[in-house]
Amino acid sequence: MKIRILKKNKDDLNVYTVKNIYISYEELEELLNTYDKVIIPRLNWGNNNLTSLPENFGNLEVESNLILKYNKLTSLPESFGNLKVGGSLYLGYNQLASLPESFGNLKVGSSLYLDYNKLTSLPESFGNLEVKGSLDLGDNQLTSLPESFGNLKVEGYLNLGDNQLTSLPESFGNLKVGSSIYLDENKLTSLPESFGNLKVRGDLYLRYNNLTSLPESFGNLEVEGSLYLHRNKLTSLPESFGNLKVGDNLQLSFNQLTFLPESFGNLEVKGDLGLSENKLTSLPESFDNLKVGEGLWLQKNPWIIDTDFVNFYEKYKRGLVLDDKLEEEIKRFVKLKEWEE
Repeated sequence: MKIRILKKNKDDLNVYTVKNIYISYEELEELLNTYDKVIIPRLNWGNNNLTSLPENFGNLEVESNLILKYNKLTSLPESFGNLKVGGSLYLGYNQLASLPESFGNLKVGSSLYLDYNKLTSLPESFGNLEVKGSLDLGDNQLTSLPESFGNLKVEGYLNLGDNQLTSLPESFGNLKVGSSIYLDENKLTSLPESFGNLKVRGDLYLRYNNLTSLPESFGNLEVEGSLYLHRNKLTSLPESFGNLKVGDNLQLSFNQLTFLPESFGNLEVKGDLGLSENKLTSLPESFDNLKVGEGLWLQKNPWIIDTDFVNFYEKYKRGLVLDDKLEEEIKRFVKLKEWEE
């Protein structure tokens, strides 16, 4: 077989640079088996019906993006962790059920995409990764994360949404993430105590889980964007909740909250605050101190309409979002008080 356009590296005769990026599987496999390292500007093998990669694939260095998405890969060679990718690594939309233990040794210059595979777990070495862009593990079948996961450094967003996670490792709160964290649409029932150590530079998505409670440390969270906790099974919130720092929206709708902690009124929410579709009957006294920049959503709760609630309504009604039934109950109460007087 004749190899096209090859150039020997001056410093090491065992290193070859390939100028033609349109290299076939067979050509690259022969090179990888012949030389210690093969360098290529970029490689796009996306949508090629690949079922496997050459055993020595880790001898490859890709100066820009490595695209392997939309294939039929079920596994990666053990050498894969020796790869150096200067740009982004695209492994999404395959059929990967596991990753080699060497995976944590990968050098990726930008984002790492592992979404839409069949991963049920990650190797312990995974926490050694330093991802200069985003890390996407969404739409897999992950049931747990290794304890090393908290050692990760991700400069972009971290997506763990649409998996089967029931819990997170205690190390999770040590994560360094540069943007949003997606944990929505899992099966989380609780969060580790370390969770409150997180500093989220974007949005934090915890919606569509099975959370019944939050750790006391939750109030130490710092979320520069929005915090989404709706569509869970929360019955109460920790007393520390009022210490939360949220930069935009706070969504607690569609839970089973029966009361709010006294600290709740300490919150400052620059966007919307959603409390609709819960089981709230009254508001804590501190609620008068609440600062909400946009709408306060209170509809579809079994509120007890009394003087305190009506006074609150009169004070904040311009920002309140109520359903028609609740509006009618408030009007009836006001008329009844006027008649009694």
